[in-house]
Amino acid sequence: MVSNLGAATLHDVTTSPELWAGAQDPVRPNLPTSFKTAEGRGVFGLKVPDGKWAAFMCYARTTDVPKSVSELIAFTSPTGSVVVPYTVWSHEKGAGRVIVNKVIDYVRSKEEMTRVVTLSPLTEMARKFHLRNGAKELQVNQTSVNFEYDCGCEVCECMPCDCSWGNY
Repeated sequence: MVSNLGAATLHDVTTSPELWAGAQDPVRPNLPTSFKTAEGRGVFGLKVPDGKWAAFMCYARTTDVPKSVSELIAFTSPTGSVVVPYTVWSHEKGAGRVIVNKVIDYVRSKEEMTRVVTLSPLTEMARKFHLRNGAKELQVNQTSVNFEYDCGCEVCECMPCDCSWGNY
């Protein structure tokens, strides 16, 4: 049965690791829960109307764009303006795209957050996923690639959207 992803809601599930911890993370299963919940880092979950969790995204707030997990650690700050998704996984087709778009909408609504730039593995799957979902390839690094999503207002590019034209 396909759930209604359009009606799915974004939740901060950082303090509920029982929902997402363990071997579910196919991108960075080596990073422990303590890493994913450290200050300046968190986990978003995408909940569909029937109460099931369709997708999860681990992210960090950073002061600069990291090229590696070591730089992600070094640049993480609870007041960082760059939101860095470093792993996304879904239990339902299309849910990865929806959680990315919901996080972009969330960032658009926050004055202190100005960019969404991934720390992605150097895989064709990651590349296709992000390019298909509207990101631009920012830079290819030794062990990763950064994709950037546009977080400006869709109408006039104000950041965060505070105009009467936007929906945020």
